[in-house]
Amino acid sequence: MSDFDEAKNKGERAARRYREGEEQLNAGRDKTNAAFTKLGKVKLAIFKDQIQHLLDVIRRSKSASSTLRGFKVKITVTELKEMERLVLQSLEIERGLATGAATGALAAMGAYSGVGTLAAASTGAAISGLSGVAATNATLAWLGGGALTAGGYGMAGGAIALGGIVLGPALAVGGFMMASKAEEALTRATAYAAKVDTALAEMARSEVVLGALQENANELRLALGKLAKRYDAARVDDDSDADAFGQMVMLGKGLKGLLDIAAMDTEGNATANIKAQISGQLEL
Repeated sequence: MSDFDEAKNKGERAARRYREGEEQLNAGRDKTNAAFTKLGKVKLAIFKDQIQHLLDVIRRSKSASSTLRGFKVKITVTELKEMERLVLQSLEIERGLATGAATGALAAMGAYSGVGTLAAASTGAAISGLSGVAATNATLAWLGGGALTAGGYGMAGGAIALGGIVLGPALAVGGFMMASKAEEALTRATAYAAKVDTALAEMARSEVVLGALQENANELRLALGKLAKRYDAARVDDDSDADAFGQMVMLGKGLKGLLDIAAMDTEGNATANIKAQISGQLEL
């Protein structure tokens, strides 16, 4: 009887630790998803405002039909066409958000660079249904609320699904308490507790990844806000003042460079050395 009691207590303690760990991990997941969504909103606003304005002024400028020359920076026709495409796709996402069809598109936009995300998210699909580059990163689906099922998830979600442990700690405890012998129940409880320890270690690693993803998203959001303000301060509506126009174009190109930085790579990791990439665009 004492062995049965010990098995029950050991199993229940392990189940409690698992539930607490899972709750903490889910809180980190929600925080990361929220950070990506906030970044996505900033990106969407910049495409609609500053990048759209830049395109409008360039179209009206004397150099609209060719590479901008004679200024502090040049933009090729190819780059202009890419900006136009991204602005149009950002407007599609906005329409999708208004109808509720683009669930998760803002988070996807925050996680990836402007080019990759908009191409994938402009369909208005939910995060878990995104095609293209987004489909290679199931971590984003998990961040958006995907279930912890075996396989398919990136660094933040992958190794957590261990055997049947995600089926529910209560079921596991009930299972080994059905053992015919107390010694067998204690052996099963000990094995279950070891599984929980392994799962908690994976959860801890996942939380480190989530923290890095949040930090990347926040760094990018703040940098984009700063550069957007600088652009607004330098904003002109024509190229009559070559220096002022050139300064605005340079800042606009820097904004585009920041929009192209992905907070998360295709493996679900936080993009490495993102501060260096950001500083390279801010030093204009």
